[in-house]
Amino acid sequence: MTKFLFGSNHSLHVILSLLLILLATTIPTIYGEGDLSDTNYYDNGNYALTSPAHKSLVIAAGCFWCAEQAYEQYAPGVIEVVSGYAGSDGIDFPTYRNHPGHYEVVLIEYDPNRTSYELLLRYAWRNIDPFDAYGQFCDRGFSYQSALFYANEEEQLIAEQVRKDVLDLHPDWDDASVVVPLLERPFFWRAENYHQDYYIKNPWNYGFYKERCGRTKRLKEVWGEEQYFCYHDLELSCFNNTAVNEDGMSIEAVVNVKNAPEESGKARGAPVWGIIVMVVFAMFVVSLFVVGFMTSRWKKSAIDEEGKESSETEQEAKPADLP
Repeated sequence: MTKFLFGSNHSLHVILSLLLILLATTIPTIYGEGDLSDTNYYDNGNYALTSPAHKSLVIAAGCFWCAEQAYEQYAPGVIEVVSGYAGSDGIDFPTYRNHPGHYEVVLIEYDPNRTSYELLLRYAWRNIDPFDAYGQFCDRGFSYQSALFYANEEEQLIAEQVRKDVLDLHPDWDDASVVVPLLERPFFWRAENYHQDYYIKNPWNYGFYKERCGRTKRLKEVWGEEQYFCYHDLELSCFNNTAVNEDGMSIEAVVNVKNAPEESGKARGAPVWGIIVMVVFAMFVVSLFVVGFMTSRWKKSAIDEEGKESSETEQEAKPADLP
C-alpha cells in the first residue's frame, strides 16, 4: 500500500511540499488576525485613557475575549475594553504564551457621567461563576481564575458592599463557597493585538469557543435565566433603559458603542480553523491517491513499453525460416 501511495521519493517530496504550503497559509487563520511576534502591546503599558474625564477598572472573569464582549456590548457607559494581563506576582512584559503570576483580565474604560464603578462591578459578578476556584467554565488554571480589583480605599469599600449585596440576594449561598477575591489593582499589561476585539474580528471562531466552553449555560445555572437576561440585554429592559452614574443620577443608558451584531444564540459547528484543517487534510489524502494512481499508471506504461521492446528484440534475433 505504501509503495502504491508514494511510488517514489520524488512523489513523496511533491506531496510533502504541497502539505507545507497549505499549512503555511492555514496557521495565520488558526491564530486569528495579528502577528504572533507583534510587540506593540508593550508601548502603552498601563493603557492611556481616551479622555482625562474617563475612569477605568480591571476585572478577571476567565477568558478575556468573553469579558471584553460582555462589557463592550451590554454594560452601560463603557467606552473601551482592552484585553490584557495583571497580577501582583506576575512577570514584566507578559505574553499569551508566557504570563506566570498573571490573570487574564480586561481593563474597562468608562464615562463616570454615564455609569459607575459600582454598577460595572454588578455586571462583573453576573459574568463569572463565583464558586469556581480553579478557573472559569472550560478554562482551567490560575490565569483563568476570577478576581475583582480596587484602586483605592473608596473602591475597596464599594467592592465589599457589592459582594455583600450579591450574597443578600442569594441567602442560600454559603459565604465560604463564594471564592471571588477582592484584590488591590496591579499594573495592567495590554495583550497582543490579535486578542483585541476578537469577538468582532473572528465572530465564527469566537462563537464556537464560547458555546462549546459552556459559558452562557453555566451563567444561567448560577444566576438564573432572568438575571442573565437583565445583564445581557441591549435594551436594558430590566432597568428601563437607564443607568445610575457616579453622582447617583439615573440617566439614559448607552451600550454597545462598537455596534457589534447581536449574538445569534445558535450552536456553532466547527470553527473556521477547524474547517480549514479538515479541507487541508482532505486535499492531502486526495493528493496521495492522485500521485499514487499516476505513479502506478506510469509504472504500468513503462513495463508495457519494456515488454514490447523485449518482444521486438526477440523477433529480430529469431533465425529466418529455412526454404
